[in-house]
Amino acid sequence: MNGSNVFAGSVGTANARGKASVNGAGEGVYAFRLAGNSLEPLGVARAENAGIIGASPDGRFIYAANETRDFADGLAGSGGGVTAFRVLEDGKLERINDSISYGSRPSNVAVSADGRFLLVSNHGSHSAVVCRYTPDAAGGWKLERGFDDSSIACFALREDGGIGKLIDLKVFDGSGYWDQGAGQSTSHLHCVRITSTGLVLACNRGADTIEVMRLGPDGHLTLLNRHRAQRGYAPRHLAVDETHSMIYVCNENYPAVSAYRLNDASGELTELQTIATLPDDHMATHPLPHFERAHHEPDERNTTSFADPETAGPADVHLSHDGRFLYVTNRFLRPGASNSGSIASFRIDDSGTLQQTGVWELPGQDPRGFLTSPVDQRLVVGLLDRNIALILEADSRTGAVVRELSRVDTPSPASFVWM
Repeated sequence: MNGSNVFAGSVGTANARGKASVNGAGEGVYAFRLAGNSLEPLGVARAENAGIIGASPDGRFIYAANETRDFADGLAGSGGGVTAFRVLEDGKLERINDSISYGSRPSNVAVSADGRFLLVSNHGSHSAVVCRYTPDAAGGWKLERGFDDSSIACFALREDGGIGKLIDLKVFDGSGYWDQGAGQSTSHLHCVRITSTGLVLACNRGADTIEVMRLGPDGHLTLLNRHRAQRGYAPRHLAVDETHSMIYVCNENYPAVSAYRLNDASGELTELQTIATLPDDHMATHPLPHFERAHHEPDERNTTSFADPETAGPADVHLSHDGRFLYVTNRFLRPGASNSGSIASFRIDDSGTLQQTGVWELPGQDPRGFLTSPVDQRLVVGLLDRNIALILEADSRTGAVVRELSRVDTPSPASFVWM
């Protein structure tokens, strides 16, 4: 590892309200410099609940999803927002402008390879927001649970990096398993990514689908494929490996990552593998379930999901800089969970499938976003429940994390990008 490498980066912090920290909540987007094995704070750009951030391909601009339902001057139910920042010469951030996200609780952002368009995934609320009863087939009345729309919004970007007008808005319906009424009974888009060829991939954890679209030269989106994943697995985040035409999806409800072959022309996905993100000895007593992929009604209960507090919920997934390894963070947030969070490492073989090489225990239960170094085997991992960011070192032969190098206090770190 070359300790002299210096990279500027930023971290999005959750539960922020654009003011001083309260109970560990972040104030917005924090800029830092990774110098050697240390994170050196550069300052904070205030933003409301800016947990998820993304960068332009040239690293000159940062975009933050403001995960709220009331962004438009506090107007209840107006939806979330997205904020644009420019990166200054000293590495600090300067706000350019912001916009409503045209949906509730935006969960992710991505910029096209040419820097012309910004995509925002709107997750929608976790709870029912409308009381509506409609006639049923038996002549009675049934409750229809009303949720916020979940959507992908496409914005034009200005030459100065600012957010321009809305070009397109795709609203997604569909339902996954019911999960005892806890929120997966409707569409919830959690992640959006754009390939260099303009293929858009979005994880719909609520509908158990991976949405595949084409971003046109005019900024409009064309739906190519709604790939149905296993029922109840809840695809959350994905990493794209364009070299091997693969995507890797971490599944929120079970400790598993799925490897898919991607057809760039058609948008078709072929699942090659679903592999556990926890050690073999744990999986021996907590095996992964297998469900059908056929259509199912939202009132079909899946009582195994979330029932076991010792079942991890993966949060984020990234490739190493050289594309040889894959990493997934595991959370333990169920009531009664006693395990610590962890980060799993995998070797990627020539066919694109994965082999687990290690699971490194972390000093907290809620690791969310993380980032791999652009030149060596270091990782920066945020622990939301501990308000710290860790720098870890991985073995260059196996990709497995081998030691913690340092840590820095960071309020509610939820995601990271390089600038």
